[in-house]
Amino acid sequence: MKYKYYDFSDNRSEVEAKKIFEQRIKDATHIYEKYSENFKRRNCPVCDSSKCESIDKFHDMYGIDKCNHCSSVFVNPVPNINALSDYYENCLCNRQLSNVIRKRYDNDDFINDDRLVYITDIINDIKHKKVIKILEIGCNNGAFLSKLRQCCEQSFPQILFELSGVDIDKAAVSNSVDSKLNLFYGLAENISKERQNEYDIVVHFELVEHLINPKDFVKSIYDMLIDGGKMMFTTPNINGFDNQAIGYNNTRYLAHAIFPPMHLNAFSTTNISHFLISNGFSIDSVLTPGRLDVDMVTKCSSESSGVFKDVTSLNEGNKALLQQLIVDLKVSSHMQCIASKNL
Repeated sequence: MKYKYYDFSDNRSEVEAKKIFEQRIKDATHIYEKYSENFKRRNCPVCDSSKCESIDKFHDMYGIDKCNHCSSVFVNPVPNINALSDYYENCLCNRQLSNVIRKRYDNDDFINDDRLVYITDIINDIKHKKVIKILEIGCNNGAFLSKLRQCCEQSFPQILFELSGVDIDKAAVSNSVDSKLNLFYGLAENISKERQNEYDIVVHFELVEHLINPKDFVKSIYDMLIDGGKMMFTTPNINGFDNQAIGYNNTRYLAHAIFPPMHLNAFSTTNISHFLISNGFSIDSVLTPGRLDVDMVTKCSSESSGVFKDVTSLNEGNKALLQQLIVDLKVSSHMQCIASKNL
């Protein structure tokens, strides 16, 4: 059987990737120099243990700890909310990424189509309902929600869908790509009290790794979901192939699972299960459906060594086979999880 080889350019061009990476380092340096005196130490964001050890700093700036209890890796001390607000609202790298995302959705890229398929599967289980409410946290300008709205209306014309999105980026929310969406500014933790037991499905993509306190975040989602409601999300897998091949202090075309002040918490297929269960969820599935690990390592071959560097000498057919094995063995650096609020 032949497998398709996915090129990194399906995500963004190499030129765009290099520009974003370089700008991210500049912006990370700016935030560190401006706010580091106010960074706060914290316990492990996964198991809450206070016992940890320091490992290599991120670009000789941000401290990185490894938990002695559950082995989770996280940024410590962590930037405060003022630093993060400045980063997301004012730093250029986020505008660059937003432009890439907008173009990607316009092109109907495969990454977003996969997400639509998984959400459609969830809807199939509750298609008896007349109204289904879906919330995306970290919705940016509503690009994904707009695609989801079109997909839902075409696939389930008998159901009324109410699609909402929340984001801390005021500029993105105010420039919604779809007038039929309900987008608003804020934090999930701040809106959960007034929206308890409201949503059938809550989704968030590449978000939980950004948070100072991810436990408070998932608890707020738990409160906003109806009993049996589903949370579907993606996050980097620190034990994934390209994250193991190319460390967080190397030049990378996609951000590592640790990449402050953006990625503050590194999850894996192991610790994400503990994290979800300890916060009241049942695990439906933990998958690593990523398709770009091998091409990432190939295009950044100068940053890898040993067996990872040897991968670059494979022909395209063998690289495609290897990528499929990575997915099947759940060791891609892109992780997707579906969890249910316990009844």
